[in-house]
Amino acid sequence: MSSELESIISNLKESFDGRPWYGISVMEKLNQIPWEVVNEKTYGSKTIAVLVQHIINWRIFVLKKLEGDLEFNIVIDGENDWDEIHIATQEEWNLLKQRLQSTQDSLMHKISEETDELLQRQVPGKEYTFGPILTSIAQHDIYHLGQIAMLNAMHKS
Repeated sequence: MSSELESIISNLKESFDGRPWYGISVMEKLNQIPWEVVNEKTYGSKTIAVLVQHIINWRIFVLKKLEGDLEFNIVIDGENDWDEIHIATQEEWNLLKQRLQSTQDSLMHKISEETDELLQRQVPGKEYTFGPILTSIAQHDIYHLGQIAMLNAMHKS
């Protein structure tokens, strides 16, 4: 029988670069998007590039908390949450995707060394445990993947 943490890891891998039941993974979708459209503000103020950076930011938050950092924080809709980013070349788009992949790899490495006990441990500087945040990373990715797919589809039409 697999542990709860193993199930979370499996979900994170599947939604990020596997074959999720709902269709396309995060990286598969991002690799289909031409860099020329990632800065377009077709709908609202968020661009594809900003959404990708936002996903990276939350992985960084979790990584820093797993390292025991009491001070690092992200304020929802504030500091470190929605960074303005502009992609000017294919190389910059590739680098942004590589940063996302790197934070995913670091997260997978870090939590694969843990046990289910991690899920009950309090997040440093917060009033909640790692269980809810680790469970919700894949959900967060899928939510923003829908926005990214919609923005990309709006560009095509």
